[in-house]
Amino acid sequence: YDFRAQGQGKTVLEKYRKYKIADILVQKHRDLDAICEAFQKIGYQKKEHVCELKTPLIIGLGNAHPTERGFTFHWTLGLPYIPAEGIKGVVRLAYLVNLAEEDDNFFEHWAAEDETFWEKLAKPFGRAEKESGAKRGKVIFLDALPKESPELTLEITTCHYSDYYRESRGPTEDQQPIPLPFLAVKPGVKFRFVLLMDKDLGEEDKEKLLKAFEVALTEHGFGAKTALGHGRFRPNVGKLGKEIEQKTEIDISKLTKNPRFKLVVKKQS
Repeated sequence: YDFRAQGQGKTVLEKYRKYKIADILVQKHRDLDAICEAFQKIGYQKKEHVCELKTPLIIGLGNAHPTERGFTFHWTLGLPYIPAEGIKGVVRLAYLVNLAEEDDNFFEHWAAEDETFWEKLAKPFGRAEKESGAKRGKVIFLDALPKESPELTLEITTCHYSDYYRESRGPTEDQQPIPLPFLAVKPGVKFRFVLLMDKDLGEEDKEKLLKAFEVALTEHGFGAKTALGHGRFRPNVGKLGKEIEQKTEIDISKLTKNPRFKLVVKKQS
């Protein structure tokens, strides 16, 4: 991707590569270990996954920025990372999809605003006050940090109707396309994901949570432009990871029966 970098984009990449932070990053991982040890002493179980990025990762594209193409850097490290709340949100979605696949009547509970829907999600993820009363979840998600200082690259989005967006004329085909570069984390970077699960969370719930986490990594993706395949990770080594890696199709016949829920699954190369 580097051959695309010109002007300001090239300057940003060059300055970033000169930024050495290996020692500080090592200390940050030690701090995370200390946090995990503290929670383990009060009964939490740690699940750690080191996963390799398969496709470019775009975090914080919608952040406020003069170019309107933002990016999320850790506020003290200055490195790309995946915020815990973003991880929790995608895993929660994957957990919901898995529940819907297992139960034909799941969306009937949802449509009727039945307590069953919220309770199934509230135990591992918690719920807000507006969702039938606030409740603390039994799983803690930590920020995902890179194992080493990651390399950045440039992705491109192209505006084909610049005059139209300036409100000077309609979206005609004779307008000059304008490529707009934005930052992304280069594939191949390894990120460290850590989940802390309460001792009161049952084994069945733990299994469902970890399955949802694997699906979130490999199928849903994190960050922006996931519909185009960005933000995907390779699964962990192990039985579950191998099953997901070999999986090319998902049976969604049960889901598509409900008009409230539409899911399009594309085979990822």
